[in-house]
Amino acid sequence: MADNLLLKGSTWHVRLEIPADVRHAFGNRRKLTKSLKTGNKAEAHIRKLPVLAEWKTVISKSRNGIDAEELENELHLQKRVSETLNGFFESTLLKHVRGEKLFTKENALSFIKIFDSDISIIFKNKPEEAKAWRLRFYEAGSRFYDQEGKQNTDLVADFLKTTEEFLVIKNKFFSKKSGYSEKQAKQITDVFIEPNSYSPKSPFTSARLDAFAKHQIEVKGLSKKTVDSYVSKLKVLKNYLEKNNLDLSFENYQQFLDSLDEVQTKTKQNHIHSGSGFHKWASKYDQDYKNRFDSRDNPFLGHELPNNNKKGKKKEEKRLAFKAEEVKKLYDIAISKQKHQVAYAIKIAGLTGCRIEEICKLKKNHIVAESGILSFYIEEGKTDASIRKIPIHHNLKPLIEQLVKNADKDGYLIYSSGGNKYGIRSDSISKAFGRIKRELGYDSRYVFHSIRKTVITALQHNDVKPLVIASIVGHETGTVTFDIYSEGASAKQKLEAIKTLKNI
Repeated sequence: MADNLLLKGSTWHVRLEIPADVRHAFGNRRKLTKSLKTGNKAEAHIRKLPVLAEWKTVISKSRNGIDAEELENELHLQKRVSETLNGFFESTLLKHVRGEKLFTKENALSFIKIFDSDISIIFKNKPEEAKAWRLRFYEAGSRFYDQEGKQNTDLVADFLKTTEEFLVIKNKFFSKKSGYSEKQAKQITDVFIEPNSYSPKSPFTSARLDAFAKHQIEVKGLSKKTVDSYVSKLKVLKNYLEKNNLDLSFENYQQFLDSLDEVQTKTKQNHIHSGSGFHKWASKYDQDYKNRFDSRDNPFLGHELPNNNKKGKKKEEKRLAFKAEEVKKLYDIAISKQKHQVAYAIKIAGLTGCRIEEICKLKKNHIVAESGILSFYIEEGKTDASIRKIPIHHNLKPLIEQLVKNADKDGYLIYSSGGNKYGIRSDSISKAFGRIKRELGYDSRYVFHSIRKTVITALQHNDVKPLVIASIVGHETGTVTFDIYSEGASAKQKLEAIKTLKNI
């Protein structure tokens, strides 16, 4: 019957021999048949196809089992169930020995009643085995006293052992019934028997991390750099959990935080923020994660961290400002090394207080006039306050005229290698600056941003009003009056402030 068709009377049926290794998925049947409700053989050939496809899908699923993620969830569940049962059995025996709680005949009979329906299902085609298990439970239970006298500890232990053995059989049977392969069903049963044999896999799979990152970028609008930082921290946690054979829980996450002994509290807070963001996303969008973890029980929240911001914290830990003459020296060294683009960025920063990325994104069309005063137009930044116009220092005008004349094909004033993978144009300039400042003996407390501190400090020392300084460097003032209702200092006020800066 190579065509899987069988004629019964005047009606064609589709028929399939079930391979021995997957018969458990079909109630231990050897053959499957189904009426195609037609007497036309040509039509029967067409009608049999979806039926055969459905049967073969079940066969394939029975052989290959459930996907890895669902299996992991089941193994995780079996470990918890087994540990709970073991705890119950141990507690029952211990309390019985102490006389704190009595395991009575009534308790035993309630167990037998619960398992009776399971015995009927599991041994449906094996009546002798069903009878043997019922007898075993009955004998184990009938040995208990009718009255609530103290039971013999051996009787309690024997009954619990019988219960445990049956639960193993039940576990294996229903695992196969649920579509798990023979190998997967054995894995599940092995974990149920010995929960400590289970090595939990991290929930931070590559596919899940990719989906999380995509959501953060496309839906929440976060930058790729920020999201990469989140994912990087989650991978550190993933490696820690896998290395130490730990599951994700509040206690284990606290251990992870404690293991970061040389990391500042702020960095640990960033780890927590990354983890909590992942948990909230997965609890909402990932069904497998929801099956495994309680969305209401966020393992990343509620951790106590050491306070690194105590009184007396060394000032040396913070970024420091260069002195004005040091900025001039950095500029001269950059010129001598023919690092002209770095030198130009240093000079612009020293006479505007601009951030390095703001400088590297300046184009020809960003040279504008504000109230008749030639200015830089910073059209984007970290905050709304970053969008501003800065008068061009008179000693800077010749350089700007040169840069406008020699701008690259895209109009940028500062030449760059094109930016790093996050599109940051200042990356190569920043690295080149870092090499120069290290050669001059400056440590990690001094960075390009230190020039911005130099400018702000100089403006303060020159008695420039705070509102004018904030308007030049693009800071919010922290007051509703100025941040919401004021348009900031005038172009003339800003120019007068810029004039107080020493030439570089």
